[in-house]
Amino acid sequence: MILEYVNAFAAGGIAFWATWSILSGKVRDGVIGKILYAVIAMSGYAILARSDRMFFTPNTAGVTMHVALALAGFRHMFVLTYWPRVKRWICRHLDCERCKPAE
Repeated sequence: MILEYVNAFAAGGIAFWATWSILSGKVRDGVIGKILYAVIAMSGYAILARSDRMFFTPNTAGVTMHVALALAGFRHMFVLTYWPRVKRWICRHLDCERCKPAE
């Protein structure tokens, strides 16, 4: 029962990430990339919408794959959206040699 909930949350995260990748102007992966994201989004929504649990119960390997893909998607969204600001904040507060401008 727990695996079904984890699988559903991971599939929802994957579908959300893929939809965001299609609609976001920050993701520049071309037409093929947008088609791949669309296929990923539709498959994620299909996992959420299916009603037959008897033949396709989630196993540990499948749930692990879905969770890893969902985490990769959230990392991708973070890097494209927030990382430049976070990096500037870190460099401003650390005051390290790497962050200082060349003299």
